[in-house]
Amino acid sequence: MSLELCIGPMFSGKSTFALAYIRRNRCIGKKVLCITSSLDTRYSSTPTLITHDKEMIHALSTDTLTSIRATADYQSATHIVIEEAQFFPDLREFVLQAVEQDQKHVLCVGLDGDSRRRPFGQILELIPFCDSVNKRTALCKKCMDGTEAIFTSRNENTDHAIEVGDASKYEAVCRKHYITAEDK
Repeated sequence: MSLELCIGPMFSGKSTFALAYIRRNRCIGKKVLCITSSLDTRYSSTPTLITHDKEMIHALSTDTLTSIRATADYQSATHIVIEEAQFFPDLREFVLQAVEQDQKHVLCVGLDGDSRRRPFGQILELIPFCDSVNKRTALCKKCMDGTEAIFTSRNENTDHAIEVGDASKYEAVCRKHYITAEDK
């Protein structure tokens, strides 16, 4: 049993990391259950874990996690991957039960902060319980010179805290460009 977190801004390779984790464990015969948020329908109308490059793998889509514990897919899985983990209101409760009661290996993948640099959902609450944290970075879309991007910036002003989007709505930026955009 273990808990891993893969967090960072948009476009930092989190979903690609999750796909590699799934494939690596499946190639040695492990049963991996992939769960994604029903809020995320950016690239596909069918439930999938999908990267911005359109690589995909089947996933169970839901808006809450705790009811999944009763399913046969959950009970037979040794590994659980939770994609877009920031969207689940019951993430902390579910993950702790999965790891500590049900002896599962869990990988939570998601944004660590929203476009205003505030904690997003419950994912950061899991840090005291996790075995490892993989903090990803993207490349700044403003610098375009390889500068690491640690923030997600929204391209348009809106008051919606949760607004699922892609490169047309969001971009990864470095600290300098995040602060510059905030000053405007």
